[in-house]
Parts: sequence; structure tokens; C-alpha cells
Amino acid sequence: MRRTQPAAYLKVLALLVPREHKVEHSNSIKDLTDEQLEDMIEYIKTSLEAQAGGPVKVIEGMIEPTTGPATALPVLEPPKRKPNRLMMEVDTAIGPQERKPRKRVPSPAGT
Repeated sequence: MRRTQPAAYLKVLALLVPREHKVEHSNSIKDLTDEQLEDMIEYIKTSLEAQAGGPVKVIEGMIEPTTGPATALPVLEPPKRKPNRLMMEVDTAIGPQERKPRKRVPSPAGT
């Protein structure tokens, strides 16, 4: 069914998911104490060494707070527009023409 009728297949899959499905994000690492984190790091080191069959290189470092001035965000340029392909084809068929903007009719005030 997945290959012959993909739309019906996806509909069946969507019906299997409950409508009131609630997804919660939790960061359990923030709740750990320093000792628990150190124990967890040591456990990971030993399990990596056991898998590699020898000592494993681990990068150790400290986060140093910086109190420097905030850097400005980079200035983003608007994306460059591609030429309108249809208008290019018209130009080649009948020759280039000057295009004038449409005149807009002002709407009556109060409506």
C-alpha cells in the first residue's frame, strides 16, 4: 500500500497518532548535581575505553565567562531577485519594451 497508494498510507499512519498527544521537553542534565555529572562523565570514559580496547583521548576544558561588549548582528542583504523568465521570452519575441508601473485607483476614504 505504501508504494501503490502513498496518500492513503499516510492517512492511516496519521489516524494511528492520538489527537491529544502531548509532547513535553525536559532537560534532565540541568537537574543533576556536580557530583552526579562527574560520575556520569567517568562512566562514559570507562565505557568508551572498554569499547576501544585502550585509553581514549578526551578534551577537557572550562567555560570562562566573558564580560565584553555585545557584538552587533550581521546586516543581512535582501535576496537578489532573478529576472522574470516570461518577460525575458517576451522581450526576445517582440523586442525590448519599456515597462511602466500600473496606475492605481485611489480608494474612497472611509471604506
